[in-house]
Amino acid sequence: MASVKNLKKDLNNIIGEIIQNINLWQLENPDKDVKKSEKLIDECFDAFDNIIKKIHQKDVTDVNKHFKNISFELTDIASDLVKKFNKL
Repeated sequence: MASVKNLKKDLNNIIGEIIQNINLWQLENPDKDVKKSEKLIDECFDAFDNIIKKIHQKDVTDVNKHFKNISFELTDIASDLVKKFNKL
């Protein structure tokens, strides 16, 4: 079972790293339009909020499976966010 503590750390580290990279990109590219990057940062925050809600969900029958699915979902979401970042 993935521990809640480790899952939260992973979530913070992964989403935080993506947001940090977006902010660095904005600083390195002041001539570019930042609307797309700001929208991507908003998507990161939305993804974070959604996953936190799932972590704290109380009506779970199989806890191990639930946290494993959240871990896979985090990986998929992070991959999608990185792909969007690479298109900036």
